[in-house]
Amino acid sequence: MRAQWIKAFTPLSLNIPPKQWLRAASGAFLGVLASVLCSHFFFGSQIAMSLAAPIGASAVLLFVTSATPLAHPWSILAGNLLSAVIGVFCALYLEETGFRAAAAVSLAIISMLALRCLHPPSCAVALVVTLNPNLHALGFAVLIPVVSQTLVLLCVALGFNNLTGTAYPRLATPAPKNIHNTADPLPIARTGFNEEDLDKALNEFGTYVDVRREDLEDLLRLTEQHTFKRRTEHLTAVSIMSRDLRTGHPEMPIEEAWIRLKEHRLKALPVVDQHRRLVGIITLVDLLKYFELDAPISRFHRLRYLRNKRLKHIMTTPVISVNFDTPLVELVSLLTDRGLHYMPVIDEHRQLAGIITQTDLIAALYRGWLSQVQ
Repeated sequence: MRAQWIKAFTPLSLNIPPKQWLRAASGAFLGVLASVLCSHFFFGSQIAMSLAAPIGASAVLLFVTSATPLAHPWSILAGNLLSAVIGVFCALYLEETGFRAAAAVSLAIISMLALRCLHPPSCAVALVVTLNPNLHALGFAVLIPVVSQTLVLLCVALGFNNLTGTAYPRLATPAPKNIHNTADPLPIARTGFNEEDLDKALNEFGTYVDVRREDLEDLLRLTEQHTFKRRTEHLTAVSIMSRDLRTGHPEMPIEEAWIRLKEHRLKALPVVDQHRRLVGIITLVDLLKYFELDAPISRFHRLRYLRNKRLKHIMTTPVISVNFDTPLVELVSLLTDRGLHYMPVIDEHRQLAGIITQTDLIAALYRGWLSQVQ
């Protein structure tokens, strides 16, 4: 127990790549420099230097951990403004210095939590406004330099982070659209955790988690995918694909493709060129569209209509395909959430080597499940 307690004080992994260190430091340099210089120019050196410390702390969040809720634009703007107001009130109505400082920090924390704008450096704003005579002597006019410095730092963060490849503010990943336009969740999400499960877990965890809820959900789903990939790493496209294929060519008449699909009880026909390179795919649904005529006509005219079309006129191109070593986890996503029913497999020369259907996928998942329970 003592060893575990001591271990709790050891450094934690921040998961920040070294290449991000220089980027964050450069952004913080520009942000603090611009904020202090602007404040010095408009409000004088005393006010600029008095508010420099909270700005420096805010720069760490905005440029190093910009994806956290603590660094959100609303957090820094509302947090600094609210804390400055609290600092002025404490300076006006509380006499004892230590009590005034403690009250300013505690009231700032409660207020920021209530308004969902928690920003730790804002507590420093409340402190310096409360304790610094040059600041609290200004009364509520101190809000002008506080907001000005905050806006300058925020503008630099918005420009620098986005120009250097770090989205700020971080947008929530849009939920994949159900291709059937129904309210059902995507197939891959029906057997995993849902939003209600995540909310219950966060409530039971019982403490603040410094990560956006949307990012946490994405992280957990990625963890699920990597776990599944590790457990099924022996199953790839080459191990589950069908190899004895029936194909068409671009000049093949539609009625010939129809006969081939019907004869072999197939629902999709890959289209290849003379070098067996995949150039398109035609499905039973694609062919059935050409039987849907507005006016009823004779069977003879219907067949004559079909003979005017060839596969190159109606095939789907380009074709979404996979290669031999595509893992099972990617095939699951393509053949469920993307709504695809057939997945051609190509070699390094883009020649058709096989095809994977949803039936092949179900069989592979069943074999994978058996290997885990045995």
